[in-house]
Amino acid sequence: LDYCKLSEGNFDITIGNVSSLWNFTDGSNLIPSKRDIEKAISSIDYTKIFIQGNEVTLLDPNLSLDLGGTAKGYIADRLKEFLLSKGVNSALINLGGNLLSIGEKPDGSPFSIGIQMPFETKNTTIDVIQIKDQSVVSSGIYERYFFVDDILYHHILNPKTGYPYENNLFGVSILCDSSVDGDCLSTICFTLGLQKGMKLIETLDNTEALFITKDYVLHPSSGWGN
Repeated sequence: LDYCKLSEGNFDITIGNVSSLWNFTDGSNLIPSKRDIEKAISSIDYTKIFIQGNEVTLLDPNLSLDLGGTAKGYIADRLKEFLLSKGVNSALINLGGNLLSIGEKPDGSPFSIGIQMPFETKNTTIDVIQIKDQSVVSSGIYERYFFVDDILYHHILNPKTGYPYENNLFGVSILCDSSVDGDCLSTICFTLGLQKGMKLIETLDNTEALFITKDYVLHPSSGWGN
């Protein structure tokens, strides 16, 4: 919820009714009707979630949660905790788009993480970052998408319109200590766009970002790669 607030509602975990209308994996390439989208966005409001201890209450019964923007990061962080508790001091957790390292390589060198070239295979990189005991999370329009009438529709949905975000970004990668933080921030920075997203990153401690614009130009934050 803190990240929903930080994003000024651009990232909202109550977007479930909207995300359920879109399917980017079954090949149907169907755009939801305007009527269905308008109905779905009327039940998006993270401020209507009340948390007390381990109990979560939805103050609006029509709200539907979508934790897809945080789930892999949360799982990666819990896996790291588990492995550390078992005495593991060197490992790389890879959940596809979420990479989290434990320490460094056994030889003392950092892990090399490739940033995927948009719309290319995962083995084709546009940049490489070295990490030790850190997380790298990437979000982009090239992950899940389809075309209709030469228009690309991707999975990063705007909770205020119900449609995919439109900006000049292909994707954003976040370097930080926690994978769940990286999960949230990669999506938030994408929704904010290059200027506002970069401004946000520069206010956060131990957090860096790489923005890739649609002209394939890399825009790193001040500490990326240092």
